[in-house]
Amino acid sequence: MRESASRGFYTGGHIPYGYRGVKVQEGEIQRSKLEPDPATALVVKRIFRECISGQGLKEIVKSLNRDGLTTRTGKKWGTTSVRNVLRNETYAGVLVWDKRKKRQIGASDRRPPVRVEGAWPAIVDRDTFDQTQAKLAARAPRVTHPRVVHSEYILSGMIRCNECDTAMIGHAVKSGRFFYYMCGNARRKGREVCHTPLLPKDRIEQFVVGRIRKYILTEDNLEELVRLTNEELAQTCDEERERLELLEAQIAETDNRLGKLYDALETGEFEGGVLAPRIKALFQKKEELQQAKAEAEEALCYRTIEPADPDVIRAYVKDLKWLLEESEIVEQKAFLKSFVERIEVGNSEVKVIYTIPILPDSPPMETMGVLPFIQNGSPSRIRTYNLAV
Repeated sequence: MRESASRGFYTGGHIPYGYRGVKVQEGEIQRSKLEPDPATALVVKRIFRECISGQGLKEIVKSLNRDGLTTRTGKKWGTTSVRNVLRNETYAGVLVWDKRKKRQIGASDRRPPVRVEGAWPAIVDRDTFDQTQAKLAARAPRVTHPRVVHSEYILSGMIRCNECDTAMIGHAVKSGRFFYYMCGNARRKGREVCHTPLLPKDRIEQFVVGRIRKYILTEDNLEELVRLTNEELAQTCDEERERLELLEAQIAETDNRLGKLYDALETGEFEGGVLAPRIKALFQKKEELQQAKAEAEEALCYRTIEPADPDVIRAYVKDLKWLLEESEIVEQKAFLKSFVERIEVGNSEVKVIYTIPILPDSPPMETMGVLPFIQNGSPSRIRTYNLAV
């Protein structure tokens, strides 16, 4: 089995959600490979996309179950099943065989696991997979204290000391009767290394949230963000079309080279054994080009969307403000993190760097206007406020 796995064949077990098994003939032996399942592969892409956009595991689970999507066994999604998808390198096209925990490896078997890049078509590219692992690692309790991930400090993870460029963290004094945000650098090394004062929790949260409601969650501001985003999308679409044309030309060239090799076989100019490696290499190249073309077409599809009209924006602003005023702290924090990149605090001012706000329960991107397009990037904007005001 090790030898078969080292050549990129699937050696058994449950086929990962998003893929399906296909049989390939190797001499007299039938081997198994994986290929993306058209329907469920889209769900896998969605899970990765939502994770990168800042949604937590529970939010992704709610989204999938709300839309009636089920796991490979027909059950509802849970945080464990979503995490398993996000952690599985199979989706980046990598075969990993015989990977065992250290305690399972005896002294007589210390061979490294088999690892084959490009064993089958990837559902997500390497950059997307790596970004996802970074997101998961940042939220892991061993890296970020659970109080930061699930704390009552709704600005945690976003608010930073401008002097030190360090995260500000929750800090309680007087036996937990008073709560502040404190520069993490000052917390670790002492107040003499940083001059940013302690920020009373309630005051700074009310200040920031109030300014976001008043100046960011407005129709005029969102209309301007829509305009800027559409300009960026138009430029990105042109780049994607150029990439698509290049890929189509490369596929045509590969087909042309394959045709010449087939002609050489038919005329007997070369024997099959001589040309087989070249034909195999060209087939692999063509598969990679077709996968890249499919991804480019999908990206172009997501970017060719219509801007939201003023009535949609007006209703959207109303919903956003309600969410920020009436929802639970966990929901408020998740909402803020979906569009606030960071909050920089100096001695006398607060700077909010943000992108387009999105609702947690927004419909799929292809069915809406440009407002929920933050997952695929939109221009950042900055608002600066004087703390003395």
